[in-house]
Amino acid sequence: MALYIAIPIVIIAIHLIAIKKEWREVKSVSKVFLIPYIFLAFSAVTGSLNIRVPHMGLLMAVMAFYTLGDLLLEFNKLFTYGGLSFAIGHILYSAFFLLDGYSMGLGLIFIGIWVFIYIFLFEPELKFARPNSTKYLIYAVFVMILGVAVGAADFGSNWFAKILAFAGTLSYAFSDALVIIRQCRDESKQEKTEDDLLIMVTYIGANILLLAGITLRCMLA
Repeated sequence: MALYIAIPIVIIAIHLIAIKKEWREVKSVSKVFLIPYIFLAFSAVTGSLNIRVPHMGLLMAVMAFYTLGDLLLEFNKLFTYGGLSFAIGHILYSAFFLLDGYSMGLGLIFIGIWVFIYIFLFEPELKFARPNSTKYLIYAVFVMILGVAVGAADFGSNWFAKILAFAGTLSYAFSDALVIIRQCRDESKQEKTEDDLLIMVTYIGANILLLAGITLRCMLA
């Protein structure tokens, strides 16, 4: 199991160093391997601990769409398709969390929470994209759907697992908001490098937090 955990750590380190050093080819190749190896580590941990994860096929589909999105986003002409792949992944992830039960009351509460998050993270940036802000607005809604789904999902009495998963959705929202900023503003080379680092750190963190929340949820189910 240690090897399965060590490999994604090495790939993450290589990817972040490649961003910092501006090794474009290394950055692009390593990015595509991030999600598969993070998921492989998750599978190794849950398997070694005999934790049953329901709907594993659906979770694998989520990781596949995220990986495809990472690949497509490396090509400027395919950027919109990359966003679409992530949006599908968010919807499937939402279904994954809700399949084992949810609270309508919590869902309504988290809708309100995410409206404020949208106003704070996305609205200030979307004004720079007008009149081409529609696609960014639609994508922001998919991010919010995932956040609401995690908030409404049944975690039993395991609130720490819910907090971890919700923190993952917040990290995803922050990362995606930074991507929108990149698309809406002209930035210097140094600013782009710093943004890339922050985008990827929060993106990687989002996926790790979500999978950690799932692990604890299933462990104590």
